[in-house]
Amino acid sequence: MEILVLQNQSIFDIAIQHTGSVFNAFKIAVANGLAVSDILGPGNKLMIPGNIENNGDILNYYTAKKIQPATALVAGTIEAEKGIGWMQVGTNFKVR
Repeated sequence: MEILVLQNQSIFDIAIQHTGSVFNAFKIAVANGLAVSDILGPGNKLMIPGNIENNGDILNYYTAKKIQPATALVAGTIEAEKGIGWMQVGTNFKVR
């Protein structure tokens, strides 16, 4: 099955929306020559392999409620001014 990627959708969003399981993200990524961390563009086409096992309960819920998850981060949406990535061991982060 071929699907169109929506704005801010990740491969995990695609997997849950179209198969009912985030675990299928890895199979979808491989089938499309992608990594699960790749950023997808809206309108891109992806193939959902036919041999994927669906989680019917979740898939039916998403379909019935017309849920189209779009949780991908957009560049520049996270500002990391403080925290472990900002600290330098031995300067302002002491290990005892």
